[in-house]
Amino acid sequence: MANRSYLYSLSNRPSTYADRPDTISGLSEWPYDVPFMYRLLMSGDPQLCASLVADGFDSDESDEKTRLYAISSRFDTGFERVKRFAEIVRVAARQPAAEVASAATPQLSSFIRRLWQVLALDREVSKDPAQVITHPPEFDELLSSLDETITFLESHRDTYLLLETVELDTMSESDETELKACVEQEIARCVRAGAAVDALPADIENAAQQLRLATRQTGAAPLDVFFGLRLDNEFDSTHAGATEHPLGLEWYETLYFDLFNRSEFDAQQD
Repeated sequence: MANRSYLYSLSNRPSTYADRPDTISGLSEWPYDVPFMYRLLMSGDPQLCASLVADGFDSDESDEKTRLYAISSRFDTGFERVKRFAEIVRVAARQPAAEVASAATPQLSSFIRRLWQVLALDREVSKDPAQVITHPPEFDELLSSLDETITFLESHRDTYLLLETVELDTMSESDETELKACVEQEIARCVRAGAAVDALPADIENAAQQLRLATRQTGAAPLDVFFGLRLDNEFDSTHAGATEHPLGLEWYETLYFDLFNRSEFDAQQD
């Protein structure tokens, strides 16, 4: 069985294993990694909290359980960054076609060409077929997955998010202090992901250009976190070896750990 990271939306910040939320929903899980989109979504004030996946280890004595940690963050802040990142990626995917369209119509003013680039939809069709601005097919799956991401998260939004990395952390550590340090390091990565998106220019065309450049060459913080991401249809092709740094655009409610909410947890204690 693959060790995974697990992502949930829920109504509280758990202080203990028994501190169950009134509502909780699975969002996604990922083998052997924490994808970029998880970190970006978790970037809204991430804090240590209790793990809801495990109450210590099976080998622990009942009165000396290892304290296991997860990460809690605010849903709305991270979600806003996810939506902005998605919009920037859409423009980045559109830019090559827009540049070709501009070069093919030199008789038009630069102001009109600029309007085309800013206002064009992914598959905008003008009255003149020669002026169609569209994205190349190598971006189809990426853009579709981004649309699905926004729709799924919108329908599963709650007050908080929960990121569980205990399975990944226990691959290398077993001591409580070291396990806590692993989670704290992951919190820092989430903060950096949010800072990177915030650092992109307000102008979306410039932001798209900087993002594309940052994914292809190493640079200074905070944009260095984008290096290695694929902004094409190979965005999650870790098994094929096309990328080592997945975006993580797979979403589903039913995860390996189906966590109990408050009423379900209390019923199990009776």
